[in-house]
Amino acid sequence: MEYIQLLFPIIIFELILKGISIRDLLKRERGEVKGKNKLVWVLVILLISTIGPIFYLLYGRKTD
Repeated sequence: MEYIQLLFPIIIFELILKGISIRDLLKRERGEVKGKNKLVWVLVILLISTIGPIFYLLYGRKTD
């Protein structure tokens, strides 16, 4: 039972991070995403635990 109390904040952080990343990805046009393939980024965000969303937010978005 005490493990659940330790994991709960980590799980919430993970869900919030994935939500922010997916929301940002859906708002952008294909040309505003590196590689111009949004499906690949969705898979990276959803399947690669905490590192996937962080990687997208740092490197997946094109800057002006």
